[in-house]
Amino acid sequence: MHGYLSGHYNQLQAKAPATSTTVPQELPKDVSSRFGLRLRELRRSRNMTQLRMAVDFGIDRSFISDVERGRKSISLPTLEILALGLEVSLSDLFEGL
Repeated sequence: MHGYLSGHYNQLQAKAPATSTTVPQELPKDVSSRFGLRLRELRRSRNMTQLRMAVDFGIDRSFISDVERGRKSISLPTLEILALGLEVSLSDLFEGL
């Protein structure tokens, strides 16, 4: 994150109380990396490879890899495709983030 958002995020983290909604220290701080870990967890829990997901969902395999590694952001329409394909709600995609 850069500029205002970075400073704002750091302030929020510093002020955040130690509750169950606080991100555990072992998780990456940026949301892209946390989402990538969640996507990988969901994919693996269904015994899917990135290639199978790519073919079934019509998403490029290298894009899936980049999202799982937190290197690429994802659009709302693609999030909906993932939720439908994984048979979860959109909110379930973000569980634990």
